[in-house]
Amino acid sequence: MKWYFVLPNIVLLLIVSTAKSQTAPELNRICAPVAGDSLRYYLAPNPLSFAPLLTQSGPSRSWNPGSALLSEQSKVEQYQNATQTPYFLLFGNYGRKIADSSSLFEFLGLPAQLPIPGFDTLNLPLTNLYDFYNLNNNRWAKTAQGIGLFGLPLPIFYNDADEILNFPLRYNDRDTSTFAFEINIPTLAQISRSGRRISHADAWGTLSTPYGTFNCLRMRSRTSIQDSISISGSAAIGLPARTEIETSWYTNEGGNRGPILQIIERGILFFPPTVQEVRYRDRYRAPKPPPPPPLTDPGDVVLYPNPCQSTLFLGLHPLDPCSRISFTDMRGKIALDLSNPGLQIENIPLLLAPGCYQVNLEAQYGIYSKRFIVIP
Repeated sequence: MKWYFVLPNIVLLLIVSTAKSQTAPELNRICAPVAGDSLRYYLAPNPLSFAPLLTQSGPSRSWNPGSALLSEQSKVEQYQNATQTPYFLLFGNYGRKIADSSSLFEFLGLPAQLPIPGFDTLNLPLTNLYDFYNLNNNRWAKTAQGIGLFGLPLPIFYNDADEILNFPLRYNDRDTSTFAFEINIPTLAQISRSGRRISHADAWGTLSTPYGTFNCLRMRSRTSIQDSISISGSAAIGLPARTEIETSWYTNEGGNRGPILQIIERGILFFPPTVQEVRYRDRYRAPKPPPPPPLTDPGDVVLYPNPCQSTLFLGLHPLDPCSRISFTDMRGKIALDLSNPGLQIENIPLLLAPGCYQVNLEAQYGIYSKRFIVIP
């Protein structure tokens, strides 16, 4: 009797557990970034190789891009209240810097030079480019932008906000919205942008990345963008229409805000959008050290990488092992002294404060002196 009693309960637990793990997540405002967030994203090295992932829609999917995601190129997205940015007039919004510098043509998706007389004079340098957002219980929307023009911060208010996510968001939900704003450059030009965003929560399932495994809802948003420009009060000239498709995986687990994985496609005119960028959330990972330079003869040693942030590697000749290494700061005080360090020294931030050091290495064939920098 014991086996007949226990076994069905085990089966029932497995069924309940499986059903729970295969439930489509429902998203609300906790999945969107907020002011104060610092989110690190890595850029996958070969974006085009992820195109097959886009076709994997539907319920109860299992996505695992594998090692193709692994990258050493990362960027931290910091979300700040508008009052902490140059665009304090956008009070009530929060934003993130999208670029330190750009040009007006790049901002409009145009090539650096156009075969239109007089247009090249408008290719003005821009600085401190920001996107600004507003979040409430019903939606997460882009409501403003900021550009630096002629050294002055120029806040740009949307007269029709770009609604990125609407809440609650469930599998197979669809939404269509519009957006628009204008930029006035006195005595030069007026730029108008309008667009339409068509979104579909087209899939859900398990996503595995170097950051972890999450139950995700996939959102696919197709954005059509139309810019026009009017020079010194003349009739508006329509610029080439652009299309951008964002396929984003969001989760309601672990307090993770922002997409866990995002694939971005871009196209212009009649050219179909192609995958241009793939980025994924991850924690900081120390980059792999560069290979040591070839040491063909004893009598030299190389410290790398230099500057260093986490792990210091010693490039040594096999016949010239290092028996002692010491770091002297710029005041002449020994900050670190190690015997038989081997080929690497780990946890540099715990051992040495950021700064410049004189390094002395004692080896079988002599004593070597090097300059070495620790960065924050």
